[in-house]
This record gives sequence, C-alpha cells and structure tokens, in this order.
Amino acid sequence: MLGEIKHNVNDNYIQSYSWVWPEVGATPIYQGLDSEMFDRTDYPYSETFVREAIQNSLDARLDMTRPVQMRFGFHEEETGPRYALLLDVMSFREQAGLEIPREWPNGRISWLIVEDFNSKGLRGSLEDRTSDFWNYWLNFGLSNKEGEGRGGRGFGRVTFLIASRIQSVIGYTRRVDDEITAVCGMSVLRAQKKDHGLKSTDAYLAECTNGNIYDLHSSPEFHRYVRDSLSFTGYDGQYKSGFGLAILYPYSDLSPKRIFAAAIENFTPAIMDETLELTVDQVTLKAESIRDIAHEVEDHLKDEAIRSNVDRFLDLVRQAQNKTPQYVVKLPHARVSDLKDLQNESDLLALQAKVVDDHDVVLEIEFPLNRSGSTTEVAIQAAIGSSLSRQKPIDRMFREGMSLPEVRARRPSELDLIMLVNRGQLATYLNFCEGKAHLDLLESKEVLQTLKAHGFDDPQVERVKRLVKRLPDELRILLTPDVSSPDSHVFDLYFSKPVDARERDKEGGKKVKPIGPFPPARPPVFDVETLNDGLRMCANPNFPDWPMNVTVTLAYADGTRRPSWSPLDFTRDDLSIYSTNCDLTVSDNQLRALNCDKDTEIKVTGFDTNRELDTTIRPWRNA
Repeated sequence: MLGEIKHNVNDNYIQSYSWVWPEVGATPIYQGLDSEMFDRTDYPYSETFVREAIQNSLDARLDMTRPVQMRFGFHEEETGPRYALLLDVMSFREQAGLEIPREWPNGRISWLIVEDFNSKGLRGSLEDRTSDFWNYWLNFGLSNKEGEGRGGRGFGRVTFLIASRIQSVIGYTRRVDDEITAVCGMSVLRAQKKDHGLKSTDAYLAECTNGNIYDLHSSPEFHRYVRDSLSFTGYDGQYKSGFGLAILYPYSDLSPKRIFAAAIENFTPAIMDETLELTVDQVTLKAESIRDIAHEVEDHLKDEAIRSNVDRFLDLVRQAQNKTPQYVVKLPHARVSDLKDLQNESDLLALQAKVVDDHDVVLEIEFPLNRSGSTTEVAIQAAIGSSLSRQKPIDRMFREGMSLPEVRARRPSELDLIMLVNRGQLATYLNFCEGKAHLDLLESKEVLQTLKAHGFDDPQVERVKRLVKRLPDELRILLTPDVSSPDSHVFDLYFSKPVDARERDKEGGKKVKPIGPFPPARPPVFDVETLNDGLRMCANPNFPDWPMNVTVTLAYADGTRRPSWSPLDFTRDDLSIYSTNCDLTVSDNQLRALNCDKDTEIKVTGFDTNRELDTTIRPWRNA
C-alpha cells in the first residue's frame, strides 16, 4: 500500500512511501553501531566497508565457474523521485535531534549503489524472524552461516550504515530460489520517549509492523519505482538474481580510487583467479587490469610495503596461486615444533641458498586438522623471497581470497611472504577464529566454544590457530640460513671507529684488516634538474637496465615525508609537459612513463615559483 500524500513539492513528486519507527516492548535496546571495531585509525570505515561488501558478495556466489560481478556507482542529482523515499527518514531524524544533510533542503541528494550479480540474492523466508533475510535487517550478531565462506558473525554489515552520513540504506534483492523481489530499508536513529512508550533505535522502509517482523511494500509499481529512482540495474535483463544497496548521502572520502585500493589490498587473490570482477563508475577491475589500476591508485594503498612495490606484491600472489610448490613442509602434529626437524634437510638447505641468491620460493605447508573425529590433511600455499633493498617487507595472509591483515610476522626481517588458504576445512576453521571485523585470529572462550560446537573438538583445538598465527615468523626463520658463529663485525657500520694501520690483533699479532671496499651504489634511473618553475628528468647514462617504467608523484612540500596534493595546488591544465622516448600518461599529480630508455627526457613546468616542489620517482618493471 502506498503512503498518504504528505507534502506538495514543485517537482510533482508528492507521494511519500512510509517508513516505520516502531515502539519497543520489554526487551533491551542497543544504541550505536560498534564503530570502534569498523572505523579505526589503522582500518578506516572506507576499507572495512569495501571488505564487507565484497565478502558478502563472494559468499553469495551462484555459478562457481564465473566471477561474482560487483558494481559501485556514485550518484548526485536533484531530489526528484527520491523525495518520496526519504521524507519520513528526514522527519524521524528531526524528531530524534539528528543532523539533516544541508543538501536536503536545497533539493539535492547523493547516494552510492553497491550491487552484485552472479549471486543468490538475499535469501530466506520473509515470514521468519530468524531467516537469512530478517537476520540481515534485524538481528545483528545472529547469522545462519555455518563457517563456510568469509563471514558469519552478523556484525559486518553495520559498515554500510557507518558509510552513510544519515546512517541509512535501502536494499533491493531478487532471489534465485523463488524469484521474489523484496525491498527493505533501515535508518539508525536515537531511542525516543513517545507518550508512555519508547521508540526504537531504528526505523524500516515498510508498510507496517507484523508481529516481530514487517510487512514490506510489495507492489510491482513500488519495486519498479525504487529500481529506477535509485539506479539499481540488471535484475530484469542478463541477471535474474542479485542484491543491491543504496548508501544514502555517503561520506565524501568514499571515492573510486579508495574503493579500488581497498579491493586490491584485501582481495587480490580473488581478482587474479577470476572469482571477482569489480566495476566502479564504468572502470572494471579484473585479472587483466589489476596491474594498471593498482599503479593508478597506489597512493591510496594503506599498507606501506604494498604501496612501495605493487608489482612485487602482485607477482608474489600469482606465484603462490599458480606455481608448483618447490618444497612441501609436512607438520605431522600441526605444531611449530615440527619445523625444527626440517632445519637440516638437504632440499630445504638448497631453498635457503635460492632465497639468499634473490630467488623466490613457493612452499606448501601441510598438517592434519581433526573435525568430528575425522582427520583431514589441509594445506597453506606460500611464496617467499628477499625484499627489495631498503623497503618494508610484504607480509600478507589471505583466506579464500580475503586478507587477514593482522596475521603477520612480529619480525619480518628482510623477506617478503604471501600465504594463501583456499576453500576447505582449514578455511572454515579459521573463519570461526576470526574477530567481528575479520582482521585477526582470536583465542577466547567464545571462539573455543564455537569451534567445539561445529565439530572441531580436538582437546588441543587451538593449536592450529596458534600454528597459523606463527607461520609468518617461522617460515622466514626456516628459509634463513643458520649462522653457527656470530659475525664480529655485524655492528661495525653502526658503531664504527677509525682503525690505525699499526694496530694489532691481541691474539694473532696480525694487522686489523680495514672494512670494505663496499659495492658501488646502484645509479638512479633519472638525473633530475631543478628549473625555476618545474623540473627536467633525463635518463641517467650510467643506469644499465633499460627499458624501465617509472611513476613520478609531484606535490608541494609541506614538511612531511609524503606531502598531500589537492586540485587547488595544481592540475594538468596548469602544467606544460614535454616528453620524448617514453609513453607518458598523467592522472591527478602523477606521471606514468612506460618503456623509458637511455634517451628519455621529461620536462614539467608551470608550478608556483614561491613553493618548494617535492618529487618522488618510483621505478618499476612489467612482470
């Protein structure tokens, strides 16, 4: 049923579709969104928002031979037909003393569409309060997942509400099982006293309450109106099922580049093995385009090690996925102590020598996992190799294509490591060990009880989690040659002192040998000449390894290591750019020069002569 006409507006969209702000009975309420878990300094909501959206879509994958296709679409228009959808929300927010976006009185609205295809849609009975459908909208902390997939805590979807400035979303789904279309929306408010009752903390886009659930607006006209006015796409064409969310008035720091960066940092294995394709405003991230897009958004990557060498990160993931293991590490008791028995194996010593010689090594780590009295051999794939000089080591673990960024080494030394856990018993086990934001593996009474309830009832059930947590450190130790006697000169470069040639060794009476000579420093790719209003970069004649690609980042110095850039500082139109013997592209404050050779020259002028220019030149190669 359509709601009553409440307002007469100039654009003729006078119909208002009701939202229900129910009263609560004698049940406790919880006000707030656990934002401290999903919007932290180290993991901001813009990243957890992307993690949760992609995780949900991958778990709902329909045809396992085709990728899940996700679409993020940014929109900003006149309120127009969307006025009828949000009128009640704004009225409720005003009653609750919450802020109204300044755009609303001016007749403007912005929203972000997140939708997936080749997915099952939001399933579950519309009449059952604990079905998948109503769990999603009403029951935070309650989930019907049994460990398979990447979620199950029932909390992560609050990130969608956190991403909205009015903490409101509208969902549209077409389900694969029954082909039913259903639309629901949620708006987080504040509990309010009303007469002798108490208004809930949430309101829902629905006709009315029906016991402990809601009767949804269900007419075909309403479904078509929501789909068209919010730009949900694809459900009556190529794809017959899927799920979409409209994030109303999203925060401005949610941007295409941040979405791409978060997807690459957290789901590269799923993209590379063609499990996931992601489109943001007509640009598609998939296996064939991931390298180019990663370079375009590298300044938005949060992990310093990945940001510093994107190609190295992508190459390690691909090796771990596709390369035949050179060595199988068998841990018969699923304990770290099993690794000590392998230290002197000849094959392992050969791999240590490879790592020392700057070759990457691919390993498979096998160990038993007991569930419900049955033991299965499970495995982790790993690619490990020496880090590039003076760069932070790459250290990342992925479970079913999704990163667990807090599972990392305490002492990564100078070795890069990528670990992959594929679909299977180990992935299910680790899912039960993860926290609400799926960042780390936890050990608590709740985790142990959950593991035992799902058949992982081995008396030492927690040992597998401890093993996996320690592998980033232990694998590095395993691939590092054993040094039986310490190097007496290990600190000479830090605590050096001049040595008199006449000084003698106390025991042998021999002259002390001077330290060195040291190998020559690697020459830079470009010689840089400072101009009055810019710079000129010419290929260094001493650089030996042409051709080479470079990324040049330009910004005005602000006293920090990585100065920020704004379009107010300068844009492409402000600059004069000349280049020869390279393929040059410009995006924001970045130049990408491909196929540079010994005759390459790049000249950029037009900068403010009263400000100091900070230039970062990052060379890289194609795989």
